[in-house]
Amino acid sequence: MIFNQKQLFQGNTHIALRAESLYVCKRNPQGVATLETEVPYEEILPVKASEHRHIPVNQLLLTGLLLAFLGYQPWHEWLATGQASLSLYLWWGILGLNTLASWLRFEQQWSTFRLQTAHLVVTLAGRPWQRKQFRALVAELERRTKVYLRTEYGQVNPLGFIEPQLRRVAWLHELDVLSAREAQALSTRLTGRRSTAPLKGMGQDLEAPYLN
Repeated sequence: MIFNQKQLFQGNTHIALRAESLYVCKRNPQGVATLETEVPYEEILPVKASEHRHIPVNQLLLTGLLLAFLGYQPWHEWLATGQASLSLYLWWGILGLNTLASWLRFEQQWSTFRLQTAHLVVTLAGRPWQRKQFRALVAELERRTKVYLRTEYGQVNPLGFIEPQLRRVAWLHELDVLSAREAQALSTRLTGRRSTAPLKGMGQDLEAPYLN
């Protein structure tokens, strides 16, 4: 799965879900990579996604009132004489610059998407038409990571060293790759016990019983 986003004066961001890793590359408008990294799925979880939107309404209203004040006289002259003065053209120029500045601030500050993994944070422009694609990317990243970890690390061998395998099962359970029931089943297969917690009897710790 691939996610691409281009930003005016900021370059572009490329995110790709590869077979064994997450690839992220950010390039400036000249095409030079300012960030390029590849994170293995072992270092991804937990995955967090958030959407932030903070639009300064009061600032926009003040700007609108100021534009209305500056444009009153030029527009009044144009409506009265039918001829556009230099002041009216200047007003249109100021309006265009303010519109462009507002759009840039909307993309870079006021509305953003944030993708966070265990060792990486990526901030993107929060464009409404890319919200569905961004959420799909996050869901697929988490799903693919868990499938990969389950396939590569979710198998146990009772004939091998038990302690490292128990730690691995506990690690997968902490990352929510294995459910509590699955983790318990694998631990029982390794140790032959339903529980590794010590039993109490007559004030002393007793070993948990083995399964036949």
